[in-house]
Amino acid sequence: MESGTCPQCRVGDLIAISMSVGGRELSFSTCHHCEAKWWYRDGDEVPLASVIGLVVEK
Repeated sequence: MESGTCPQCRVGDLIAISMSVGGRELSFSTCHHCEAKWWYRDGDEVPLASVIGLVVEK
């Protein structure tokens, strides 16, 4: 997701954080206005549950 206006509420600005975890590129975006949230792994949108498995120690 690119930075800019929220695609959900079309009002809020987006905040984005990118990181590398276990050799995978993760990014998180959220709208400061409506609090919509999105996770991306290697450029593809994924559910939060699939991200948790990457960052939890086993």
